[in-house]
Amino acid sequence: MRKISLLLCCFATCSAFGQLDHKKSIASPEPKKEKIAVITGHMKNGPNDSLVQIFDAYNGTYDSTRMKNNRFTFKVPMEYGGSIFILKLGTNPDPEVGATLAYFEEGKMHIAGEGMELRKANYSGDKWVKEWREVWAMIDPATNRWKEFNGLEAKFRQASAIGDEDAATEYDRRGDSIQAKYKEEMLAWIRKHPNSGLSVYLMCYFHGKQEREEIFAMLGDHAKESRIYQRLKGTSPDPLPGITFETLDSAETVKSGVVVAGAVAPEFSAPDENGNSVSLSHFKGKYVFIDFWASWCGPCKPQIPFLKAAHDKFKSDNFVMLAVSLDKDKTAWQNAIKKHALNWTNLSSLKGWAEPAAKAYGVGYVPFNVLIGPDGKVLATGLYGADIDKKLTELIK
Repeated sequence: MRKISLLLCCFATCSAFGQLDHKKSIASPEPKKEKIAVITGHMKNGPNDSLVQIFDAYNGTYDSTRMKNNRFTFKVPMEYGGSIFILKLGTNPDPEVGATLAYFEEGKMHIAGEGMELRKANYSGDKWVKEWREVWAMIDPATNRWKEFNGLEAKFRQASAIGDEDAATEYDRRGDSIQAKYKEEMLAWIRKHPNSGLSVYLMCYFHGKQEREEIFAMLGDHAKESRIYQRLKGTSPDPLPGITFETLDSAETVKSGVVVAGAVAPEFSAPDENGNSVSLSHFKGKYVFIDFWASWCGPCKPQIPFLKAAHDKFKSDNFVMLAVSLDKDKTAWQNAIKKHALNWTNLSSLKGWAEPAAKAYGVGYVPFNVLIGPDGKVLATGLYGADIDKKLTELIK
């Protein structure tokens, strides 16, 4: 199940709250000119002297203050445009208690709520505040649709673990349907707000090259001035690594950023169906097409006819196809190979998402593939459907 993962990544950074080693306060290096987001809060019945923190979700810095007379104020440097932060009240070690994501730009935001409930508070201020609340209404994990999606993902993983291919495929289909509806809403919002920094934020939910290019073409100058956009373009001023996204200019960047076209392909070894160790280096001097898949992967099935056609067409032309499965159940894996007649080299360490080859290549979803040239360098990633034959025909004369 290929999850829309950015929101979860952002919330994962909340866990760092309890582990911060008092890093430097939020600030940008060598500011271009003074730009400030003024964040004020009035939390009725909020415990006085409570710790209030703003955590930079991208570079690990943070700032803190104390609540006085149920109120707090932050002045956050915004020299590099709109960005995502995490706002947290109190010291509860649970990263999500008293915490919420927030988007800031130069200007003012006022938060009015009760106690420590930031997520249920009212937010007002400049135009970008209203825009953030609209976006948050779409992506808030507390909504019924997100809860349904998370439930389906849990069932999907359970079915996958026991090799129940039919059940996993059904859960995957239902999950994809929910994601499709979310993306439709997001795209409609982007079309309505092409000059908002939040349109760039939503852009990170779209992984396909065509999707990204369509959104990129809509963006106005203000949107492109956001810090999120700079991170996407690889020109971020952030001194520390944070959440990284695929660049807009390379369709051949693996989701995690580990493997890109032109890089040397990582070496790996994995057992074949008979338990014999097979290494990438065994195929030095050949074109190697590595297909990452799993027996429980519904979206992998439509790719099989294209893989078979490519294998049959090029197998005698200095070309080899390897299939690396993210299965855990050996029987399910072998049955799927037989069922789909995958007559190329099949490999798996039967470690699921912990498959060493998948980790080496930064695989974050399946199906995923990598094409390697005779010189051992990556030529392309993410080739699907007719693009497989098209690329191979272009390269193998």
